[in-house]
Amino acid sequence: MSQLYVRQHFFSLGGHFDVTDANGNTRYTVVGSFFKFPKEFQLLDPSGNEVAKVIHQPFHFLDTFDVDMNGRTIATIRKKITFLRSQYEIDSGAVDVQGSWWGFNFTVTAQGQEVAQIHEDAFSFGHAYELDISNEDYEGLVIALVLAIDYVKAQDSAGASSSST
Repeated sequence: MSQLYVRQHFFSLGGHFDVTDANGNTRYTVVGSFFKFPKEFQLLDPSGNEVAKVIHQPFHFLDTFDVDMNGRTIATIRKKITFLRSQYEIDSGAVDVQGSWWGFNFTVTAQGQEVAQIHEDAFSFGHAYELDISNEDYEGLVIALVLAIDYVKAQDSAGASSSST
């Protein structure tokens, strides 16, 4: 079992931040594209090897984000058509996400077994998430899902604030 923390720096334009363990040691680095189209985030191991990539798919009618690992798309997050609050669906054959993923309090399961619990730290500056991962084979996928969901929420929040002005 591993306990990891995703703490994004509030003013990080390119989306560069670390994923640390309970002792503060860097386990992964996240590098976001700043001037690249489409927007993407790479999850790198300590040796600099790509573990996963989150890619915003720009030419879709509704927001769509892919999570790629080893050159394959393993999860897709799509915005659903709704009239009140934005809703998204996660399509992944590898895992299921249950709970309030919009509120960052959810569980990830694979083949009926819990592999991770994710909680948001509401009292931190910027975004901070605690990931309790019980099956380390799913570490990269779970972190990539957290990155994708966080980016979806940020895009939705930015869209809501621009439309309210």
